[in-house]
Amino acid sequence: MRTETTSRPDTRFRIAVHAADGFTLIELAIVLFIITLLLGGVLTPLGQQVVEHQTTESRRTLESARIALVGFALRQAGQAGPLPCPDLREGHATQANDGLEDRLADGACAALSGNLPWKTLGLTKADAWGNHLSYAVAADWSVAGTPLAEAVAELQVCPNRACNSPTSAAAIIISHGRNGFGAKNTNGGDNLRPTSSDELENINSDARFIMHPPRASDRPEGEFDDLLLPLSADWLRGRLCDPASLCGEN
Repeated sequence: MRTETTSRPDTRFRIAVHAADGFTLIELAIVLFIITLLLGGVLTPLGQQVVEHQTTESRRTLESARIALVGFALRQAGQAGPLPCPDLREGHATQANDGLEDRLADGACAALSGNLPWKTLGLTKADAWGNHLSYAVAADWSVAGTPLAEAVAELQVCPNRACNSPTSAAAIIISHGRNGFGAKNTNGGDNLRPTSSDELENINSDARFIMHPPRASDRPEGEFDDLLLPLSADWLRGRLCDPASLCGEN
């Protein structure tokens, strides 16, 4: 008696379905891997674009501050007056970090280094990273009575800590960059202290400042991303001493 062997269609169908399911999972894994690679390649440039935009905006804020400082000095009737004093970083709770210049009763500044007095100058109070700008001014440029033609620019701007060839400045404005180390933030708190000696030099309240291109955190010298805008004495005189009598010249 002949026995016919017949295949079972339902079994073949189940095998085909399982094979198709396995292939789909492999494809899905490959697609997800490719998407991850593509996103990694896209997000990195986007992050760089954000940083570049914030840096550009902060440089504009520095430039606006420089213009405002000149405007402040020209407010005096018939004479180019002094630049404003810094806003104290530390001091009386109702005085420090209020955006106003801190000038003593005798006309001298309470400190020659601190925050930019943004409220006195009518400016925005922070850079693109939400931190106050720092500001320092030379003594001769901060008090009334000294003819600006004779005022000494005592601040030193150096390319490194050796400072073998410094340039002088009458005032300087600083954004502490993306890392914000050493700055006062707009919430009233202190950011972390700098990790590099160059950035430390820009917050130690002396008359010397470091200015050079950005440096990555993995460099032996440490991270540096401060943005500095010095105001030279010659640049200021060129804008304040017209006519020359405004600066005490005959």
